[in-house]
Amino acid sequence: MPVQPPAPSTPDRPLPAGEDRLLATTSQLAGRVEDALDCRLNAAVLEDLLLELDRGDFVEWVTVTPNGEYVWDLSDAPDRIGDVVAALVVERLEQWLEARTDA
Repeated sequence: MPVQPPAPSTPDRPLPAGEDRLLATTSQLAGRVEDALDCRLNAAVLEDLLLELDRGDFVEWVTVTPNGEYVWDLSDAPDRIGDVVAALVVERLEQWLEARTDA
């Protein structure tokens, strides 16, 4: 039995016109990454990664297409991921500085 993502936190509804959202299916996202990086992606691995990012509230799936593909809301993903990376970099830098001053 495949692992299903958690239910979307927003209702399954059409997005209002003019709402700035970045939506993509797994295959659309894979295609863009492959074009940008000139590499081939394993769609199942990408979907597993997206499911983990969904569990961490970095992306959100909003619906499933009639052919069973997840539609992902990636609108805030860069900011959310960037905030976590920045916090980790600051934490590591603080640890490094503390170790240098203790020596």
